[in-house]
Amino acid sequence: MVGKAGRPSYDELATQLAELREVVRALKAENARLRAELAALDGGDGGQGGEGVESALPAPVGPKKIRPPRWAKANVVRVAQRRPRRSRPAVAGRRRAIPDRQIIHAVAHCPRCQTTLRRGRVSRRRQVIEVPPVRAEVVEHVVLTRQCHQCGQVCPGTMPDLSAAIGTHRRFGWSVVALVAVLRTKLRLPLAQVQWLLRQGWGLRLSVGALNGMLAEAAQEGRAAYDQLLGEARASPALHVDETGWREDGRNGFIWTVTTPTVRFFQFSLSRAGAVARRLVGAEYEGVVVSDFYTAYDQLDGRHQRCWAHFLREIHELTEAFPDHAEVQAWGEAVQALYARAVTAATLLQECSLRERETVQRRFEHELLAVCRAQRTTAPHRALCQRVERYHPELFTFVAEPTVPPTNNAAERALRPLVIARKISGGTRSAHGSQTRMVLQSLIATWDLRGHDPVAAMLALLRAPRDPAPKLAPL
Repeated sequence: MVGKAGRPSYDELATQLAELREVVRALKAENARLRAELAALDGGDGGQGGEGVESALPAPVGPKKIRPPRWAKANVVRVAQRRPRRSRPAVAGRRRAIPDRQIIHAVAHCPRCQTTLRRGRVSRRRQVIEVPPVRAEVVEHVVLTRQCHQCGQVCPGTMPDLSAAIGTHRRFGWSVVALVAVLRTKLRLPLAQVQWLLRQGWGLRLSVGALNGMLAEAAQEGRAAYDQLLGEARASPALHVDETGWREDGRNGFIWTVTTPTVRFFQFSLSRAGAVARRLVGAEYEGVVVSDFYTAYDQLDGRHQRCWAHFLREIHELTEAFPDHAEVQAWGEAVQALYARAVTAATLLQECSLRERETVQRRFEHELLAVCRAQRTTAPHRALCQRVERYHPELFTFVAEPTVPPTNNAAERALRPLVIARKISGGTRSAHGSQTRMVLQSLIATWDLRGHDPVAAMLALLRAPRDPAPKLAPL
């Protein structure tokens, strides 16, 4: 029966409700059956069914997230970018090496008439590169004593001077000493791995004590050149200074470096005081000293350039620590924009006179001071503003001096190999070991900086005639 205005009656609504309940009951049963099958496939019991299964089963979840261990860094999310492919010159194939010898493969006689074949044209080439087995050459010097058969005179032979080929009272030549010094210093190989490499590559069997003796002898022979490096660094118009931690015989010390575009000099000291920096740089140095904001460098006379990389890094950390602080964010952006303008100005003013560059330098100093003095005394970046007020005459020296960089990255890069070596070995065990490490690191790093082959340069240094150099006292 249909009610008024075409509306369904109560009985019709009750019938539809009952049909919908049946449909819902059937769907629940189907859902429970599917959940039970899924649980059985995943290793669950899977033996329960009906409506009770739905309440016992867990809610569907996504794939299990495997967390990395605490020491592992998070993966970097890389956004795919389509970059235009660089055009490459047309190359017919892989570049061929210059062969040391050729093996000709040709038919000697005609297979039909047995005529001897000569000459021919090249139809195919194939190069095979092999590493030949190399063994060390053992040269034995034998001294003979001879006697004249007429007068009976005894003529003893004499051992020649072998100082150009071998060290004092040593069995291994300078070429072995140079190779050991470079493997240990440049490649930072432990002595056990140097032993293995020499044994496998050249058939040499050396003890750890012999290797240590070679390193000490190479450092002793190179101390005169080591002293010259510090003199060359002091003659540069600008030099970088920095220090890092180092352990000697269980005691904490520091490695100091003086770096220029052509010299890398290292020295170990138990002290981190400014007196060490003064002795390294020299009291009469008139160039520009590039350093970070460590107060020990305040004792150095002359002009300074403070490292902007350290300053900008601290600004970045401060803005990340206060992301919602509008004053900190605005101040950080203003200082970074000012530095970018100064770098651009330093490039554009290279052809100008020194007086014009110094005028621009003063303008940047006053502008930076104005930005920092406008901040509140309770602002989170107040400490950095006070640093600017203290060191503002030493922040824009690179604007007036085009040869001076605005950062101390040269010294940071120079110290990085020693930092890695410290993590591998933990330091040195004696003052003599520290001096050996500093001498060899200074020489080999300088040769690398100048583009020289360190093995050839070390071998030339060891074979050159020299006067005995005095021992260096640690700072």
